[in-house]
Amino acid sequence: MINKDKEQKKKNKFRDRSYKLHLPNLSFKLPSPSNRKFLPSMGGIHIPMPTGIFMGGGKFILIGLGAIVVGFLAATFLLISTGETEIIWPAKGATYTAPSHVGAQVTDVETPSVASQTLQLNIPQGTRLNEITFKNVSLGKEELTNAFQLTGTSTTDMLTIDTMIIKNSEFPTMDWANGYVYKLNATSSVVVAGHTLSPTMASTTNDVVIGGGRGATSYIAEDMIVDRIIIRQTTTGGDVLIDQLTLDGVKAWTGAFDMDYFEIGTLIMENVRIGDDGDINTPSFVVNTTVEINSIQDGIVDEPVFIR
Repeated sequence: MINKDKEQKKKNKFRDRSYKLHLPNLSFKLPSPSNRKFLPSMGGIHIPMPTGIFMGGGKFILIGLGAIVVGFLAATFLLISTGETEIIWPAKGATYTAPSHVGAQVTDVETPSVASQTLQLNIPQGTRLNEITFKNVSLGKEELTNAFQLTGTSTTDMLTIDTMIIKNSEFPTMDWANGYVYKLNATSSVVVAGHTLSPTMASTTNDVVIGGGRGATSYIAEDMIVDRIIIRQTTTGGDVLIDQLTLDGVKAWTGAFDMDYFEIGTLIMENVRIGDDGDINTPSFVVNTTVEINSIQDGIVDEPVFIR
């Protein structure tokens, strides 16, 4: 009976023991990164750190727990601060290679010491694109010759476009060379400070028709200010195929619109103004003899346009 009482007292004593977990505060600061765009300010971080677990008067220390927490935070900070953000179309100051929408930073050879604001699309031969559209884009930089450039690589490796539309746009000058257009429709809303249309009329020019765009990539850029836009074929061995190219509200205050090595089914111009000097006796819009055209509807009006 006595042994049973002793055993019961031991059990009660064990139950009465208390377990305490003491968590004093550990306070430290992380350095604020120079590029706050990618990491929000952390300020001071306060983390409770267990220094020990008290078990009925006996103390068991959690060795190394503090080092583990600090090491984890340091690794997280390093990962965030050294990570790079992808450049995604249509971010400017970059060049993109179709069909990818991920770009690479570009440096303008004309002004290498100044951050580029060029938007450039490189297209390898054989690439099919459904749509390229620029809407409400402002162009121009004094050191650059061209504000808008569209070019293939040769008369056998061309940017081949089903329909090209230029509307509600302005350029100081415009020049086309080394290309083919099946049908050119320039309405009376096209006003220029002198123009010279000297294409070679050719009945053999193809009426380009691009088939379905299933699986083809599109590039759309709207409401931007850039130095210039470049669309360029980058490899030989075949054409680039584009269903529709649209410039709507693209306006340059300096720099030319230059187009070379192209084949277009239908080219439509509406509400376009071209001129850099207000002189209708010197052409601001030139279609060279190296461009072959099947049919032209020329409603272009000459007026002293002077874009500044």
